Amino acid sequence: MYNLYQSQLRQDIQTQVYQKEHFTIKLFDKEYFAIQKSKKVGPFVLKRYQIMWVTLPDNEKLVQEELKRLKSIYGKDRTNISFQLGMNNEIISFENVSHRSKDFTQDMKQMRLNIRSYITKTYGLRVTVRENMPQCDIIYDISKSDEQLLWEMNSWAKERIKKWMKKWVKFERVTTDQYEQFYGYWKEIAWEKGFNIIPYNQFTKLVDYIKQNKKGDLFITRIDEHILAWSVCLFDDHRIVYYQWFANRDKKLRNIWWHAYLKFEIMRRARENGFTYVDMMWGAPTGFPEHPLAWVTKFKESLWWIKIEEYGSYDLVLNPLLYKAFGRYTNLKHSK
Repeated sequence: MYNLYQSQLRQDIQTQVYQKEHFTIKLFDKEYFAIQKSKKVGPFVLKRYQIMWVTLPDNEKLVQEELKRLKSIYGKDRTNISFQLGMNNEIISFENVSHRSKDFTQDMKQMRLNIRSYITKTYGLRVTVRENMPQCDIIYDISKSDEQLLWEMNSWAKERIKKWMKKWVKFERVTTDQYEQFYGYWKEIAWEKGFNIIPYNQFTKLVDYIKQNKKGDLFITRIDEHILAWSVCLFDDHRIVYYQWFANRDKKLRNIWWHAYLKFEIMRRARENGFTYVDMMWGAPTGFPEHPLAWVTKFKESLWWIKIEEYGSYDLVLNPLLYKAFGRYTNLKHSK
């Protein structure tokens, strides 16, 4: 399985661009890159810890001992809230044709619920308050021809892409003079949807870093001066990672399907440059239509895909009172 979260690329972005507090920790006999998230509240500095892409061993006793060790070390400080573990253990992977069965969807949901129950009861962990690693990954195999890729998409995506390929929509790399406009659209969407984005100076640092090191680029589709859809992509080994993406919210231009065309063009260019996969990262688990990413996932699944269902993120609670308060704050924030 592909691993962006423990890759050198992500470590460089987290440390050099975002300047996150970080450390290395040994867990389950492996070395992991970890992040510390701190927030000053009055005279106190509240801290949460996070390791993404952890492989949970089959040895229950080992896991229980390691979690106990973590709690004894990080639970001493009463301002420490939790230690999040993003688990990459694969439940199942499948192609989109399998997803059309209602029975399969229900079976997948029950399988995940059984795993959640096992993890929470056996290890005393909680399903995370704030999901920082997706419960599933959606990947496009772009080794196929344009005709094959189009044939395997659903009819809505296929029709629109064919239409826009012939007409006025342009696909381009973002130039330096477009950074401010690009970021402005992103900020508007973040405000409307109620999520946080990085400050503008970090955004420009990210773009400079990935371009200078040939580790990524920014792409847009546009009509005249109007940007329709845009994406920040990372280049890592033989994959392009769809790191950030958003579409124009103007009522006259609003159409999420602009992204189908943007993704298709990225796939074509990626294949021409030797890449074999486009990784869409975030996805809602199969069988959970109430998940906040369900509508995004439905769109991502309009194109041909491979879906990998993983355990997802769980929290080791260090301070129950602070954890409860953090959970309420997070839920309130995302309900706006």
